[in-house]
Amino acid sequence: MNALTSLSRLGRRQPRLTFSPLTWLKLQFFCHHGDTEIAGFGTTADKDLLHVENFVTVRQHTSPMTVALEDDAVADYMDRCVDASLPPQRCLRIWCHTHPGSSAEPSGTDEDTFARVFGSCDWAVMFIMSRTGSTFARLSFHVGPRASFDLPVSVDWSAWPTVLADPAPPLEKLISEWRDEFRANIHRVPDLLLASAVMQNDTGALGRPWEPFAPGWDWTDLDQELREDYERYARLFDGDT
Repeated sequence: MNALTSLSRLGRRQPRLTFSPLTWLKLQFFCHHGDTEIAGFGTTADKDLLHVENFVTVRQHTSPMTVALEDDAVADYMDRCVDASLPPQRCLRIWCHTHPGSSAEPSGTDEDTFARVFGSCDWAVMFIMSRTGSTFARLSFHVGPRASFDLPVSVDWSAWPTVLADPAPPLEKLISEWRDEFRANIHRVPDLLLASAVMQNDTGALGRPWEPFAPGWDWTDLDQELREDYERYARLFDGDT
């Protein structure tokens, strides 16, 4: 019995990273609007921590190979999430970024950034989109028996007719807002200059502002459900013959 058949019989789904249609379109827009990497955060549904409902960028300095978020901009984003009553599980666990080339595989810099910035979270996801439509997603747990697992990626296109039928906000208005967000937050610099700046001042690297808050984050029922889904699938996968 293979792993997928076992999951089907148990009535449990394999953990999967799913994007809403508009979030997917926004990611595509940011990926193709410039020639650099772009980074941001995925905000997720209240009852499904792997269903991404929005992609949010903050001020950042980018090049074709690197990206660094501004500390103050990340702190401001955190404040907005708190004001909107969004817990960290829904707004600070999914790191999304784009590659301007054809490969979505994480670079050594990507791996180092993910480990340094999100290693203090109980769990986190790294998602990458390339210009060819390739994707990469990995779910990592940093508490208990530490482990990681690649996630399949999908788009909830079944919701697309409903999105188009909703007159507010119209798609053209959203595209205008995406352009404004891109102009405000994405600042291209030469790759060598950005790499040098990050090496000289590590506090300017991705994510430093929220690391002190990580020990106070509570492990919720949704976190536990995600962990159980992952472990159930991992056990079945490991036993696959």
